[in-house]
Amino acid sequence: MLSGLPRPVRAAILGAAAASLLSVGVAAAQLGNPDGPGQAVAAPSAQCPRTIACTYAEHNTLGPDESYRFQMLSVCGANCTTQYWISAIADGKALVEIPPVRGGGMIAVARGGDGGPPAIRTVLPGYGPNDPACCPSSYVEMTYTWDAGQGTLVASEPIGTPTGDGDGWAAAHEKLVQEGFFEVMGGP
Repeated sequence: MLSGLPRPVRAAILGAAAASLLSVGVAAAQLGNPDGPGQAVAAPSAQCPRTIACTYAEHNTLGPDESYRFQMLSVCGANCTTQYWISAIADGKALVEIPPVRGGGMIAVARGGDGGPPAIRTVLPGYGPNDPACCPSSYVEMTYTWDAGQGTLVASEPIGTPTGDGDGWAAAHEKLVQEGFFEVMGGP
């Protein structure tokens, strides 16, 4: 297949493929790759040596809907931000990427469904231009539903809710539960 290409192009393609495979192996070695709980792994190298702190988490859906891998990276300096990724377990295809957001958010998955991959809901802080780093003026919800024709999750229109005087996270969490979602990452 590559034999018809000029030698420099073949070398570049093979080099890129080797680098990609190596980086996957290095990432697995950094965090270990246990098969389950109770299995020791070597101490990982520093993941965020230039920050005050960072936390990485990964959750895989189980049961009949083994469809999604949820990942997050929270990085703290003067303030903390959290970035989220949702991918397909079967092939690793990236489905949703949420850029770093101050304070983090909630990611939830729908219970049950119509036999296809379940819906995902995100609740993220909505910072206005004059909001302090501690205090968003709203929360923004987005629901992602599976589109079989496109083979991906498709986002709804965002819905903003003012934070008000109460505990916005607790109210958002309660709404998720009432609407048939359960929290995978973040939350109160």
